[in-house]
Amino acid sequence: MNRIQAFLIHLGISLTIFGVLAYAVIAIWYPDFFFYTDGGWQGLRLLLGVDLVLGPLLTLIVYRAGKPGLRFDLAVIGAIQTACLAVGVWIVHGERPLAIAYVDGSFYSITAQSFRELDLPVPDLSRIPGKYPKWVKVAMPDDPEEQSVIREQMLRGGRMLATLSERYEPFDPSNDLDRTEARPLEEITDRDRDAQALRDFGDASVSNYEFFLFGARYAYAYLGFDTESNRFAGYLSTPAPGRAELPPRSR
Repeated sequence: MNRIQAFLIHLGISLTIFGVLAYAVIAIWYPDFFFYTDGGWQGLRLLLGVDLVLGPLLTLIVYRAGKPGLRFDLAVIGAIQTACLAVGVWIVHGERPLAIAYVDGSFYSITAQSFRELDLPVPDLSRIPGKYPKWVKVAMPDDPEEQSVIREQMLRGGRMLATLSERYEPFDPSNDLDRTEARPLEEITDRDRDAQALRDFGDASVSNYEFFLFGARYAYAYLGFDTESNRFAGYLSTPAPGRAELPPRSR
């Protein structure tokens, strides 16, 4: 076996591993619009560099038929690639979105890192029905004074209300959306002037949707809901000036 054959075999093995990881990233850890808004694409590039470049390239450089200690060299390459890939998977998995939280009329993407940065334990959201990322609302008390106490505590602690996991409840758009917080269509069309994402959002008129602010790691955008069915209609990318555009995602 020559150097090119060894490289191609290693590349084939790495492609198989990458395919499995790519499926996990795209379909499980960062599904739908989260792939663009919360680092799925960045994580996939990290895994791509480690899995498809590092290992096979080292094999191409080192391999020479009949070379003394070749097995040891290949074992070291495999160990290095495995270790780097394990670290990459740990990072990508650890930064995946856990929930999309609705509070004060806006949606926020919440990750495990959101809690680690506050030295808080990552909450177990298995009690919330549905797949990850979970759709949740932050159930604030009806009493204004109780609300004020909570908001003041969160403000003093430098903590977003969206991370108040002890108050998470399943989100139901039919009952939980505060329609007075829907953003004016004039605001959305103005922000969409450059992105031109509205024309691809849906088949019906844009006036048939209500849009709410969505804050994520890599995007400033809106989430649209059908005004008749109250069902989630899609993600609308309207990047601020100077920021990279994200592809419009709707369903």
